Amino acid sequence: MAKKPILYGSLTSPGVNAVIMAFKAVKKDFEFREVKPLKGENASPEYLAKNPIGTIPCLETEENQFIGDSHTITAYIVDRYGQDDSLYPKDLYKRAKVQQLQHFADGYLFTSCVRAAYEPIFWRTKNYVDEEIFKRIDKAYETMERILRQSKWVAGDHLTIADFHAVLCIYGLFYLRPVDHADYPHLFNWLQSMMEIPYVMEVLTSSAMSSSMGFLDKRMAKL
Repeated sequence: MAKKPILYGSLTSPGVNAVIMAFKAVKKDFEFREVKPLKGENASPEYLAKNPIGTIPCLETEENQFIGDSHTITAYIVDRYGQDDSLYPKDLYKRAKVQQLQHFADGYLFTSCVRAAYEPIFWRTKNYVDEEIFKRIDKAYETMERILRQSKWVAGDHLTIADFHAVLCIYGLFYLRPVDHADYPHLFNWLQSMMEIPYVMEVLTSSAMSSSMGFLDKRMAKL
């Protein structure tokens, strides 16, 4: 039996789920091995030998080589296994646009909004979200609306890996601040289009994601 690539991470991680979407998009089978950051498993000597940075996800290729960072991994997957270059164009300008939106998804949507909002709750240091973070979320929605006025998808006229990373962040933020069609019609329509893709919807409604939402409901019940 041919060796499969191995994905290390947690199924509650947006980055891990973006990688899973990429695998599903190119119809490539893989093995999943859970690593639990809340239990410090990403800081174990065994894991750090694979990814010295200690972040999740981490991909082990068929050649037993290791790649960290979800954006790098999704690009690698579609470059290696994709039937064409539509998900990550080889055209330099189009690829740069994907990279631009990848950086926005990671640097602002995830780091400044998703992680800032949810990390204290999952670590049980807070059961509420600061008002400043809600302002960041509103800014994120406004930015996404401007981006999506220019094209149906975040990085151009067709689906790319940038959409995978963006939708996982927006879907997570939707729990805190639902998207209103009247205020953000382009963002709302894009989110609906993403959720019409079967493998995207499968990931967004997985048991792990549902379990996380249930945890948030309990932790944030006093809001």
